[in-house]
Amino acid sequence: MPIKTKVDSIINSLGSISIQDFVELSNFDSEGFYNSNEESKISTKGHFITSPEITPLFGYSLCNQFIREFHDKDVHLIELGPGNGTLMSDIYKYLESKDNNISQVSLLEKSTYFREKLKKKFSFNINFLNHLSEINLKNNEVLFVYSNEFFDSISSKQYIFKNNNFYEIKITKKNNTYELIYEESLLSDYLKKFYSEYIFEDNDILEHSNLLINYLEDLKSILKGNFFFSATDYGYQKLPKKSTLRLISNHQKIKLFDKFENIDYSFGVNFNLIENTFKKFNPILISQKELITKYLPNNFQQSRQNETEKAIDIISGKIFSDMGDSFNNISFFYNEKNL
Repeated sequence: MPIKTKVDSIINSLGSISIQDFVELSNFDSEGFYNSNEESKISTKGHFITSPEITPLFGYSLCNQFIREFHDKDVHLIELGPGNGTLMSDIYKYLESKDNNISQVSLLEKSTYFREKLKKKFSFNINFLNHLSEINLKNNEVLFVYSNEFFDSISSKQYIFKNNNFYEIKITKKNNTYELIYEESLLSDYLKKFYSEYIFEDNDILEHSNLLINYLEDLKSILKGNFFFSATDYGYQKLPKKSTLRLISNHQKIKLFDKFENIDYSFGVNFNLIENTFKKFNPILISQKELITKYLPNNFQQSRQNETEKAIDIISGKIFSDMGDSFNNISFFYNEKNL
C-alpha cells in the first residue's frame, strides 16, 4: 500500500496525523523510504550522499578520535544506523591495522532492506539490534559507539507558540488538499518548563522529540565501563525556533506534500540536548571540518595529493550541499585508567 494511502487512512480515522508519525511512517514503514527495494539510496546515483561514501578518510578520523584514548584493546564496535555499511567497513579495517582486536560488532539498524544488504556484505558475525538494551556486554571490552547522520533521522513533533501556549502542528486533508493545522496540546506546560531557558514569541516553532530522548536514555544504560562515543550529524546548539525538517529526493530538496514516495525526511539534531544528557562525561562538540583537520591520519596530512585534497574539501563542508557549517561531531568517553 502506498505511503500516501496509509497517511490518508490515518487522517480519515483520526482527523489528522502528527509530523512525527508522518515522518516515521514515510521513512521506516515496511514500504517506506528505508525499506523500499530501490537499489541505490545513499550514493551519487541515489537520493543523498554521506561522508563515508565519499572517502574512507572520514572513518579513519573517527578511529583516531578513539585511538587517542584507547589502543591495543578488545573493541566492541556499535554503529547506530549503518546503512550501506561503508563506515563500518572502513573503521573495522583501520582499527585492526592499528593492532586493535574487534571482539564484537553490533549494529542498530531499523531498515530490513539495509539489514539484508549488510548480511551479504560482511563475512564476520554481526549482532543486529532492535534496541540498545539487547546488546551483549563482555568484560574487558571497550565499547566504541559511533554514528554518522543517524540522529537526524529520528523524527520530532512540531509545535507552534501562540498566546503563551504551544499548539501541536499536525497534517490534515481538506477538499483533497493537505494542510497544516494547530491543535491544543496537553504537553504545553511541560514544554514551557523543559525549554524554560528560552524565550518564545508568537509563531516560533519548537521541535521536540520524545523518540530522541528515549534513544539517549537507552544509550546511558549501555555506556558502562570503558567506552568512547562519537556522533556526527547535521544540527544546532541553540534552538532555531523554526522548522528544520528537510525533504531530499534524488539529491534535490523538495517541499512537503510535493510527493510521498522515495523521500528522505530528516531533522536538525539538538546537540545541546545530547550535551546535557551526558554532561558528566564532559562532551566535546566540534565542527566536522575540525574533526577532519584534527584527526586525519598523519600520512594523509603530509601527502596531500589532488584526490585527497578534493575529498577533504568535501567532507570538511566546503561544497557539501550548503550544509557544511551545520555538520558537527560530538564525542565523550570514560577510561577508568584516567581516574
